Amino acid sequence: MEMRQKFRYAIILLMSQIALNCDSSGELASKAREKEAQGNTAEALYYYDLALRENPENFTANKNLGILLAESGEAPGSAALYLEKALKKDPKNPEILLYLLEIYLLAGSKDETETILRGFSESWDKDRESLARFLSSCILDSKKNVSERKRFIENRIPESNPASKRLFAVCEKKLYEETSGK
Repeated sequence: MEMRQKFRYAIILLMSQIALNCDSSGELASKAREKEAQGNTAEALYYYDLALRENPENFTANKNLGILLAESGEAPGSAALYLEKALKKDPKNPEILLYLLEIYLLAGSKDETETILRGFSESWDKDRESLARFLSSCILDSKKNVSERKRFIENRIPESNPASKRLFAVCEKKLYEETSGK
């Protein structure tokens, strides 16, 4: 009987340690978000990295670290790695899809771009899906679509996300600069 009691305590202790580890990854990601909100990107990167060391599957840490890296423009390969990991947990997330689209379009990666476009087609956000297709055909295939461009500008759709705003500017410069009267 006494041995069974010790065994129970050992299991409870082990389970609480596992729960503590899961919690600490979430706490670290929260701390990172806090640092990011304060404008301290270096510390935010540090805490996201710690969160991922605790739990490599932490959705928030993967997504936010990927976005921070994508925003910096310094490490698109690493950004894509973290964003792809987050996308596995939330495959229809339009924000993640837009950042990945930016990385793959600017790299000229047609296969990866097609995969992201398929993700958009399964998403609920049809405006962003049509924007993604427009940007892909503009940047990769140099195809103009004046009516779609006008609709996006009028409805300010590219403004909804920093990645789509930058891609729209790339498209504008590439194909529409001479007709742009803004």
